[in-house]
Amino acid sequence: MTYTNLPELQRGYLLAFATVVLIVLIYCIIRMLDSGRRSAYLICTCVIALAALALYQRMIRYQQEDSASFDIPVWGLVSVFVIFLLYGFFAQYNIDVWQRTNITGMSVKEAIDKLPTGLAYYTESGVPVMVNETMHEISCRITGESITDAAAFWEKIRSARIEETAGNNDSVLVRDTESRVYSIGHQEAYIGGVRLSELIASDISKEYALMHELEAKRDRARVLNARLKALMKSIEYVSMNRELLKMKTALHDNIGQSMLIAKRYLYAPDSVDKKRMLEFWQDNVKHLMNDEPEEWELPYYVISKESDIMGIKLNVIGELPKERELIPVVDAAISAQISNTLKHTHGTQVMIAVTDTGDSYCLSLTNDGELPHGEIELRGGLGNLRSEIEAAGGSMEILYSPDFALKITLPKGEEHAV
Repeated sequence: MTYTNLPELQRGYLLAFATVVLIVLIYCIIRMLDSGRRSAYLICTCVIALAALALYQRMIRYQQEDSASFDIPVWGLVSVFVIFLLYGFFAQYNIDVWQRTNITGMSVKEAIDKLPTGLAYYTESGVPVMVNETMHEISCRITGESITDAAAFWEKIRSARIEETAGNNDSVLVRDTESRVYSIGHQEAYIGGVRLSELIASDISKEYALMHELEAKRDRARVLNARLKALMKSIEYVSMNRELLKMKTALHDNIGQSMLIAKRYLYAPDSVDKKRMLEFWQDNVKHLMNDEPEEWELPYYVISKESDIMGIKLNVIGELPKERELIPVVDAAISAQISNTLKHTHGTQVMIAVTDTGDSYCLSLTNDGELPHGEIELRGGLGNLRSEIEAAGGSMEILYSPDFALKITLPKGEEHAV
């Protein structure tokens, strides 16, 4: 039986089968060209596809023209298309085997798509040349859409950055809707003599969290270290006071001994060396008459040493109060300013301007650190300081303009300089 004598329904089935075979052969040719394979398989497949196309066109022509005839036996036509289909399956298998054992452009693209790092290459006009799947996913997480204009995507990234990478103006950190942090770098690259822009994105969420945790621990360690150093200095000051007490005790004993010698001289003058007794008394009187204080006994000596240890330079313009009742208050104010400069403003200098108005002292305490973002609540250290100042009859005020400053006014009392 020939194709012409077949019923119309069976001719339709055979035409559909021929269409499937032709599609399989064309797909084989496309895969061979895409993989860059140029061999006898490609030539053979093209010849077979042309033969299948010729038979297919003849079958279509018979369907469209009633006068046409197609006197090829049905079994022969079916056999030919079955052979073509089997060849197509064999060619597909051969291509798969070849791609698994050879590096092709498609295998490189698949490897780049599986990278955990996002990559994108685009022209100066923003047209993407190559964007891997990871970069598409990152773009969807940050901007809500995949990359169609890479230059516009980079501008969005720059405007949404949380901070720039230190030392590199073309690398920024961004955060997506799921709080993941990405480092995205931009640079120029020449590939095949063509200038392209390159974007590289990496997920650094864990590293970013660890970095901030380390910075917080470092700040706490810095504060604790400063406090420890200040404590060690205070211990040194206590030790000096202890030595002073020993000296006073020794002086007291010496005076007592001098008095006993003098008493003995009054009862029995010949039993005492008069010259040695006078030298002993003169030495004791010399110690009693010496009012010159040691450096470490001066007011504000300890607080100035503590500020140096903590890395804060203390600059005083004017003369700080030396009245006994005011020294502890001024000491507390300076300590609070140094502590706030170290903890909150990250400054390195504390400036104190002292003005003597005749009946009071006006102290303006400032620093070179960061300005506060809002009004400061008087609690904790500043609250306690305000209570001490008011207890001494003074007042405290926080100024925000023209510069941030702590203004303290203390009344002059009876002059008892230390």
